[in-house]
Amino acid sequence: MPKVIYVTGAPAAGKSSTLKALRALLPNIQVWEYGERLTEYVKDRSEGVSDQNDLRSKSALVVTPDDVEQLDRLLLEFVVSNRSKVPVLIDSHPVTKEEYGFRITAFSQKDVQSLAPDEIWVFYAGPAETRRRIEKESGGRPLPSEEEARMHTSLQAGVAATYGIMVGKPVYLFDTETDQQILAAKLKTRIE
Repeated sequence: MPKVIYVTGAPAAGKSSTLKALRALLPNIQVWEYGERLTEYVKDRSEGVSDQNDLRSKSALVVTPDDVEQLDRLLLEFVVSNRSKVPVLIDSHPVTKEEYGFRITAFSQKDVQSLAPDEIWVFYAGPAETRRRIEKESGGRPLPSEEEARMHTSLQAGVAATYGIMVGKPVYLFDTETDQQILAAKLKTRIE
């Protein structure tokens, strides 16, 4: 049976670019990009968001817990309809940097168990590299201090570890400061 893999990491951890490289090697995988889907969902109900950069910069000012809960329902439907056909990767990060600190909008225990990922992957980069990536291309993301970048990664890994414990599945942490193609090739072997 094809795998369902939950992929997470703090902003600028390399999730999108790594998954793009992985898709080039495995074009049949289905990727649910949570931020992209959340942007479309919020745009449909609010005039305050025009694109994903806008959503990232406004975050908790426009995204409600109800929005997250509704999108979680759509994600579960997506996984149920695809899990027996093709590998499914869920690109999500429930920890967001807010003007007051951080916010965690995690799955409920019931939802994580319904999602039933086979593996959980955490992508990470060091705080200096995270800051460099955001400075180069912010995409609406606020520039964190080194301590905030470190904390964001730790919080994200903590949520992933909790999910792994809840479903009894392994959690793998991948350093994205390595060659993207080599990393994608390693990840490919985990899916096949």
